[in-house]
Amino acid sequence: MDTKTAQDFGVNEIAQRIHGRLQRYLEAQYHIKDSSLIEERKLLLEEAGTISQRPYVEVTPTYATGKDFAQLDIPKTIADFLEDLSKFSPPVGVFSPYKHQSDALENFFSKENEKDLIVATGTGSGKTETFLYTILGLLALEGEERPRSFAKNGVRALLLYPMNALVSDQTSRLRRLLGDQDVAALFRERWGKHPTFGMYTSRTPYPGLRTNDKDAKNLAPLLEYYVNLELSTNSEKKKLVEELKKHGRFPAKNVQAFFNEQAAKQKEYRSGKKVGENYTSHNWDKRFHTNAEDRELLTRHEIQQKAPDLLVTNYSMLEYMMLRPIEASIFDQTRQWLQEDERNQFLLILDEAHMYRGVGGAEVGFLIRRLMSRLGITRDRLRCILTSASLGDSPEAQLKGIEFADALTSKAPKRKFAVIGVEGGKEQKATLRV
Repeated sequence: MDTKTAQDFGVNEIAQRIHGRLQRYLEAQYHIKDSSLIEERKLLLEEAGTISQRPYVEVTPTYATGKDFAQLDIPKTIADFLEDLSKFSPPVGVFSPYKHQSDALENFFSKENEKDLIVATGTGSGKTETFLYTILGLLALEGEERPRSFAKNGVRALLLYPMNALVSDQTSRLRRLLGDQDVAALFRERWGKHPTFGMYTSRTPYPGLRTNDKDAKNLAPLLEYYVNLELSTNSEKKKLVEELKKHGRFPAKNVQAFFNEQAAKQKEYRSGKKVGENYTSHNWDKRFHTNAEDRELLTRHEIQQKAPDLLVTNYSMLEYMMLRPIEASIFDQTRQWLQEDERNQFLLILDEAHMYRGVGGAEVGFLIRRLMSRLGITRDRLRCILTSASLGDSPEAQLKGIEFADALTSKAPKRKFAVIGVEGGKEQKATLRV
C-alpha cells in the first residue's frame, strides 16, 4: 500500500529526488574502482551547488475577483455568452473574471465612453484572458446584432506578436477555447456559424502557389502523422492524442476529412507507396480543403481562400503579407467585411507591447498605419488592446504608457486608452511555486 503523504511531494522532496537521480546517473556512468575516490566523489556530488542548486521559491500573489459576467455593465448578449462559457465542464478557459478583467470589459464595451486598453498587470494575472474575453464579446455581439455581416469572411481580430514562439503558444490557447467543439456548437446554435482562427508565420505550410508536388512534400506527411495517431487502436497513442488535444497541440479540425485519403484511393493509389511518397497526380486537388466543422485553418492556402475571424502572426510576417500578391485576398475579404456594416471594427492585439520600442517600435507604428490604409479604415474603426507586465503602476508610468500607445497606434480622435492595472486589487494570499 502506498503510504506517501502530500509532504512527500513538496518542493524540497521533489528537488532531492531530482538531485538523487542525477547523482546516481553520474556514479553509474563514470565508474571508479578506487573505493576512497568513490566516497570522496559521493560527498562532493551531495554538496549543494555541485550538480544542482537549492530550490528557489517564487511567491505569486492571487488577484481580487470581480463581479460575475452577468453583473457587468456590458451588453447582455456578451454577458450571457461569457457566463455560459464559464460553466462549461471540462472548462474551456473562461472563468469568473478577476477585477481587472471585469474593468477591462466594462471600459472596452462602454456604450457612452468606450476605450481602447492597456492591460498592465503582472505575469500570471490573466492578461491573455483579458483580450480573449473581449474577442469573444465582439464575436457574440456581431452575431446577435449583425447576422449578415457575421456570415462574411474576414479577419475581425489580429493578434500581433514579436516572435514565433509567442505565436505558437497563443495558437495553443485558441485551440483549447475557440477550437473546442462545444464552444463552436454554441456559436452555431445561436448565430449560425462558429468563428475560425489561424496561425500565419514562416512555420505555416506552405509558401507559394499550391502544386501536387508541394502538397505531397509539405502537407501529406504532416497530416498522415495526425491521422494515423487518431485512427490508431493502440492505447498509448490514444492517450497521446488526448494529451495533445488537452494542451492545444492537435489541430482543431477534422484531420481525416481534411486529409481525405479516400480521394487518393479513387485512382492508382494502392501501389504500395506510403502517404506522401513522391505523389504527383493522385487527386491532390480534392484534398486539403477546409471542412464545415473545422475551427482552425491550418495552411496558408486555407487562410488565403477563407480569411479567419482571428489571425495570429508576427509583425515581420505581416510586413511580407502586405507586400505579396498571394496574400492580398486576406486583406480584400477583411476590407469587404468592414464595408458591410459601419459598426464593424477591426481589433488589433499587441501582446508584449513594451518590446516595440526604439527603431523597431517606429517600424511597427508605420506598419499599423499601413494596415489601416490597406483596410480602408480610420483610427476610430481600429480598436486596440496592448498588454505589458513592465509598465509600472505609478501615475507617471501610466501617463507615459498612454503616450507610448498613442504614438505606436496613432491617436484616435474619439477614443482614449484606459490603463487596466491591479492597484488595490491584489489580495494578501500567495501561492508557492518552484
